[in-house]
Amino acid sequence: MTALLVFESMYGSTAAVAAAVAAGLAELRIPVTVCEVGVAGVPTLDTRPSLLVVGAPTHQRGLPTSRTREAARADVAVTVSRGDGVREWLDQVVGQASGQAVAVFDTALPGRLAGSAAHAIGKRLTRAGAELVMPPESFTVTGRTSGLLPDELEEARSWGRSLALFAAAVGAR
Repeated sequence: MTALLVFESMYGSTAAVAAAVAAGLAELRIPVTVCEVGVAGVPTLDTRPSLLVVGAPTHQRGLPTSRTREAARADVAVTVSRGDGVREWLDQVVGQASGQAVAVFDTALPGRLAGSAAHAIGKRLTRAGAELVMPPESFTVTGRTSGLLPDELEEARSWGRSLALFAAAVGAR
């Protein structure tokens, strides 16, 4: 049983959530590889993990685009993700997604009007034949560049443990 966690992050909040999710998976002894999307390869049928976890920030109610990434880069001197994002990575992955167990998350402002990158990721992957193992998860940020709400990292770690429990149950079959 292995997990691959691929994330896109502009200001660092999504990267911090990815690390916390990975820590939760690792607590229950699920080996996890964490990759920023710019260095993540495309899993093939021979190399794909037992569980694929994908996360991105929510930009304008959905997945970041090249335009929203450029706007984010104008806000700060250095962003975590510097090239293409999850949207473009998914374009390459969908051909390999059939039967893949996946979990998706995002970071977003509070409230349903903020939208959800996680729902967009989940929809693209399930259309390609992947199987969502849990509903999409959102972790709340206080503002564009101001970071996560208190306790969100512990929530992310707990969600990672839940993913590990699912993965262990599936692996035992």
